[in-house]
Amino acid sequence: MRGVGRRPLLAGLGAAIAGPAAAQGQEWRPDRPIRMILPNGAGSGADIVARALAQKLSGILGQSVVVDNQPQGVGAVGILAAARARPDGQTLMCAISSILLAPLVDPSLAYDVRSFIPVSQVHQAATVLCVSPQVPARSFTDFVALARTTPERFTLATYGHGTASHVHAALLSRRARLGVEVIHYSNGPTAIRDMAADHIRCAFLDSGSGIGSFRDGQLRPLAVSGRRRLGVLPDVPSFGELGFPGFEPAIWQAVFLPLNTPAPIVGTIAAAVRNAVATPELSERLRNIGFEPVGGTSQELAAMLIAERATWASTIAETGIRPA
Repeated sequence: MRGVGRRPLLAGLGAAIAGPAAAQGQEWRPDRPIRMILPNGAGSGADIVARALAQKLSGILGQSVVVDNQPQGVGAVGILAAARARPDGQTLMCAISSILLAPLVDPSLAYDVRSFIPVSQVHQAATVLCVSPQVPARSFTDFVALARTTPERFTLATYGHGTASHVHAALLSRRARLGVEVIHYSNGPTAIRDMAADHIRCAFLDSGSGIGSFRDGQLRPLAVSGRRRLGVLPDVPSFGELGFPGFEPAIWQAVFLPLNTPAPIVGTIAAAVRNAVATPELSERLRNIGFEPVGGTSQELAAMLIAERATWASTIAETGIRPA
């Protein structure tokens, strides 16, 4: 289970979805509770999203969807369990973007996104470069000027080695020639607490972890990853807008099924996820916690995975990030 390329992803997708005609007259409905494996811990942002989604899916599919947290091995245990599950629609996986990024940072990992059929993207978020109120920078340009002239005053925090925040911090430091120290926390909330206490002054956080602090003025967001602005932070420019390409990959959460799951099952679950995300209750909840609802098609998710894999691989090669 190594590497992700255009052929494996599209081959897996094509085997499950041969087009609308393939599923005509073959409607599938679950006949018992469905397990949703989540390779993240209880209480995490991913867990909050998965449980809200599971509740909506239960009503749409007519069967209970039960979240099964399996965060052991930094998620590897849950990912492998989902990959090895029977392809009968009774086991889903709701994974975050690290399923794509982590094996590129550490090729020795035993899992790979090509072991799954992409079903539907639930939400999209972003990494956010932010500073504490003690930093006089009011814009990204101000921050770069300060960090270049007084790098000893800044420590750039991330929410973990090999995460999107780490890659983006390393990329910014390299391309903007900042020369600041980059340190890694185990999660975003811990970094936020240290920023509030003025132990650190800048960080790359995910929009979900930081949205409350951004909205109440505890932290000042300066730029978001991506080509476009994030809907939940409309006044914050994107790195693409600021002339810094390569920060395009987003943070996301999506639903996957094991390879060889029949097309009618994939179609039913994909439609259910899209319908769930489209409900006012779930879409509003996602926005409230810093995520933009997506609910796209299987084909759109597969195309996104291919494009993001290429960008992540190039960025990791440029920054020279290695396994911890």
